[in-house]
Amino acid sequence: MICLLSLPHRIAQLITIMMCVSAAWFSISCEARNQNTTTTRALDSPVKSPAPRFIPHEVLIKFKNGVSPERIASILKNNRIDVIAEIQRGRLYHVRIGNDRSVESMITQLTSYQEIEYAEPNYRYETQK
Repeated sequence: MICLLSLPHRIAQLITIMMCVSAAWFSISCEARNQNTTTTRALDSPVKSPAPRFIPHEVLIKFKNGVSPERIASILKNNRIDVIAEIQRGRLYHVRIGNDRSVESMITQLTSYQEIEYAEPNYRYETQK
């Protein structure tokens, strides 16, 4: 004969056991899913290094208003700079510097001239896909 008082206790035990088994199964399945993700990433092609933020050996130089074309030519020649393009009616220049100089050091030198408003790297901009 089944004792009616112990029936709720047995149901509670059964529910507790089922919850423990479900939690263990869920935990194991999550670990397996994470391991599969890691394995898949390991088989993917190697991660490409990001492209440089600016184009090597290229600088944008903006001269202040009123600087003569002769003075601009003199500054560019003295620093061994080749003009790629002249923008904004002779005030902004897209230039190429020699391989023996870094963009950073050239910018430091150029900004020391009082005739130059600013000099900056030729930054790369990409649209998001």
